[in-house]
Amino acid sequence: MSNANIEKLLAAQKIDKERLQLIQSLEKGKVKTELDKANQTISNSKNSLLQLEAEAKGLQDNYQKLAKLVADTLAQVEKANNGHSEDLDLYNELLLKLTKLEGQLSEIERRIVQKTNTFKATSLDVAKASAMLKNISKMYEDTKNNNAPKIQTLEQEFNEKVKGVDEKLLAKYRAIRKSKEGDIKDVVVPLTGDNRCQGCFMDVPVAMVNKIKTDGWAICDECGRIIYQA
Repeated sequence: MSNANIEKLLAAQKIDKERLQLIQSLEKGKVKTELDKANQTISNSKNSLLQLEAEAKGLQDNYQKLAKLVADTLAQVEKANNGHSEDLDLYNELLLKLTKLEGQLSEIERRIVQKTNTFKATSLDVAKASAMLKNISKMYEDTKNNNAPKIQTLEQEFNEKVKGVDEKLLAKYRAIRKSKEGDIKDVVVPLTGDNRCQGCFMDVPVAMVNKIKTDGWAICDECGRIIYQA
């Protein structure tokens, strides 16, 4: 393996890193951060709305059951009163039950109003976040579109630089770069004077050092990078 392959790949690697840095700046930039934040806010708020709807339905069901129980108890109280029931204890017991049921009914009404107000406020938050999301999405797309020509140019330059590079070596480079997605560190690194990989700074076995000297490159057992003889 001639050094010409490594030299071409090193030159291409510089261009590739510039392309990756540009892409990374878009994905980790302020606009993308705000976009992700707005999406998360909407997702959380929609989940809250679904929960509020479920809770409100449960309260409505309980309200209807309790309202029927109140009506039935009230009818019993009126019947006992109209009949001038001599069982005063029963009459008082029914009155106490009615009072408790009416108190529970009032509490459910209060909670329903509370849930309704919270639902309205959350719906407003969703509307505001959706409007913000629309603006941020446009900003993000505009930023991507503005940088797209530069990224495309860098891709073309990379492809030009790697023309003539041994296919096996180039395939290794592409595979390693793909496996290290999000990592813009060098894929092709030199062997130091004391036989260490410049990528992970681990000692390189003698057999691999000999392979690098013979073939021009080898794959580091520790970090998986391409090592070459500087």
